Amino acid sequence: MKTLYISDLDGTLLSRDSKISDFTRNTINHLVEEGMNITLATGRSSSSACNILDGLTLKIPAVMMNGVFLTDILTKKQIYVCYIPEDKCKRVVDIFLRHNSPPFIYSFADDIDAEYRNYKSEYEHKFIEAKKQYHRSFEQVSVYNLTDKIVCINAIDENTVTDKIAEDIKKIEGIKFTNHYANYSGTLNFIEVFSPKAGKWNGINRLKERYGFDRVVAIGDNLNDLEMIRNADVGVCVKNAQKELLEAADIIIDENDNDGVAKFLLDEWKNR
Repeated sequence: MKTLYISDLDGTLLSRDSKISDFTRNTINHLVEEGMNITLATGRSSSSACNILDGLTLKIPAVMMNGVFLTDILTKKQIYVCYIPEDKCKRVVDIFLRHNSPPFIYSFADDIDAEYRNYKSEYEHKFIEAKKQYHRSFEQVSVYNLTDKIVCINAIDENTVTDKIAEDIKKIEGIKFTNHYANYSGTLNFIEVFSPKAGKWNGINRLKERYGFDRVVAIGDNLNDLEMIRNADVGVCVKNAQKELLEAADIIIDENDNDGVAKFLLDEWKNR
């Protein structure tokens, strides 16, 4: 049986300081060389994850930006891209603006470009400053440029606001979204809108088809991991996961700060 092991990054594989420990990096690289099929499913893009993943030699493409991309980690090339239908973009953006939560708009044409109008919190300000170094452009605009190349629309806000946005977005057919805790933010949520072809589980299914995997072991911690945890043959979460994942998972492993994923993978390989 050909098994794919796929792990989330933030809050799962990464420690709370957003780093991969030497033990985790060395363990995964060793297991990959031994023949274990390991990759990632993350909300990050390849550009924002590139420094974090430095030295990690994954041979299977990663599911990036919550399934918007399938990315070759070593070459940084996009193997598959999911675009939001152009006719949906304006309706989605109007909902965000109606709730006074101006979104970030991400487009892709050879590289990622992002636009924003303003920010409401210090966390958002830090988010913008961090992202500027990763994407080809990250510009403040007065009017969004909504094209057929939009891949993601998201905002960071209090969960009371993102919950209301989510209720309105549910009424639009032909899109997909997640509404989950923003790691390291304190009390804020990320609400992210994608093509209906995106999503971590859809990305995993593309990997299954491409490489012939017939079993999936998925590992995560946050609500954007819930679909893949529920649909995987074995759903795994770290001890520090959100309550919904702890309830849905088949296996609960040690927390992210204790190299829980690497230890689990090592035990799986030893006991195969």
